[in-house]
Amino acid sequence: MLNDLQQRKLAHLFTLLDVDDDGTVDKMDYAASADRLVNAFGFAPGSEESRRVRDRYARLWDEVTLPMDADGDERVGLQEFTAGFGRFVTQPEAGYRTHIAPVADAFYDLMDTDGDGRITRVEYLRMAGSAFRMSEANAVVAFDHLDLDGNGSLSREELHLANEQFFRSPDARCHGNWLFGPLPAQG
Repeated sequence: MLNDLQQRKLAHLFTLLDVDDDGTVDKMDYAASADRLVNAFGFAPGSEESRRVRDRYARLWDEVTLPMDADGDERVGLQEFTAGFGRFVTQPEAGYRTHIAPVADAFYDLMDTDGDGRITRVEYLRMAGSAFRMSEANAVVAFDHLDLDGNGSLSREELHLANEQFFRSPDARCHGNWLFGPLPAQG
């Protein structure tokens, strides 16, 4: 069972993924997020990078989010989303590695525009604003919490740790809780 913090994290992510703000996430929300991300990094629609990101988003929809759809309307509400992430990602030991890590790797590869193996603040801000509609201020705060060694960039390991903590950890002190910016206040 998910604790209050885990439910709040997933509700926050749900809001960021609900691109059309209709109170559900569906395949079109995922496609729109993928398209915004690809466009923000300047990749052509048919490029390898573009296909890879779109494919990972489609897999995440087909393999994780769509099976959360309890009523069969091909749209996932907040309760379905939270219960589903608990069932598919948070609770099973391999849930993160199976379902989220491949998407995180695609994001990492796309963000690392200069190919230096590090994600700079600028690269992270571009991703956060395009794929997750985060404000620049929230993305800056997130980046600062995720940059564990304070070197001004994020490694693949730092991002995987943050992602896994966001999706799996019930601990309020985890840096990964900041992956998608500050959580809205309780209440």
